[in-house]
Amino acid sequence: MARKITKADIELLSCIAEYKFLTVKQLAAFSQRSQQVIRRKLRIFESEYLIVMKERGFGRGPGRRENIIILSEKGITLLRDKEILSSHGTYITDKTRELIFINHDLVVNWFFIHLLQIGRDNPRFFTQHLTISSHNLKEGNAEKPLLQERFSTDQDHEKINIMIPDGVFTIHDNESEKSLLFFLEVDMGTEILAKTDRTPGDVRQKIINYRALFQSNHYKRYEKIFNTQLNGFRLLFLNSSFVGMKAICNLVQEMPPSNFIWVTDQDQMFSHGLSAEIWARGGRYEKPSESILGRELAFESTVLDKIKYPKKV
Repeated sequence: MARKITKADIELLSCIAEYKFLTVKQLAAFSQRSQQVIRRKLRIFESEYLIVMKERGFGRGPGRRENIIILSEKGITLLRDKEILSSHGTYITDKTRELIFINHDLVVNWFFIHLLQIGRDNPRFFTQHLTISSHNLKEGNAEKPLLQERFSTDQDHEKINIMIPDGVFTIHDNESEKSLLFFLEVDMGTEILAKTDRTPGDVRQKIINYRALFQSNHYKRYEKIFNTQLNGFRLLFLNSSFVGMKAICNLVQEMPPSNFIWVTDQDQMFSHGLSAEIWARGGRYEKPSESILGRELAFESTVLDKIKYPKKV
């Protein structure tokens, strides 16, 4: 007799669908369960062919080699039958992908784990976020990614600019009842900062596109998605290293006005949290770092020390 799929099972499988690739530590952090409980549940899922586990190199935090958790075709079908996933989307299965893309997606996941931790550590703040896969879930069910931006500029109304951020989120202050909108770009040090021939496809062009997005007011569409009033936005660059951070900071400073661009690196995120004073506003890394919440509301909000590990016997 087949095992009955529980509500908790659906929640975990839906989390894997939302974030595409997850490690055990990440799934434990998202679900706020112990790694021991997660591993036990994953063994059941794997025996039922709902997921695929693939080994990767060493990851962050204590532990040995990590496994990557991916939905299988059967897991995808299950969530579609439950009307959790849309029927038109394309999903990641057990097909091999280049390691650099997997690592990029895992860093994006860590960012959102740290984002959720802000509200968990300080109830004054409420966060909402969208990933590249959010449109495939029941809440969206759109045929194109919710994050896909299509907009024209005042200079060329006929040209349509298209870009897909790594994430979009809001932080709502329950006391002031105000929300801030953020766009996320994760840089793994593989993107060209500025091409000499000025053709699209570099970080410089991304910055130009985000300026156009602001000027066109197209970002206002997120007011309906997040059900809040928005006035402008901030663009966050999360870099894989301090060296990469400085390189983007230098580019940002060369492209004023750029005060809406905030830059940091992974080590600072893991060491202090996203709400701490770790950000170079406007790319000015030579000045004291700031918090995206403001100086008076800044606080440290780390994650790895809060992930539950099995107790030693």
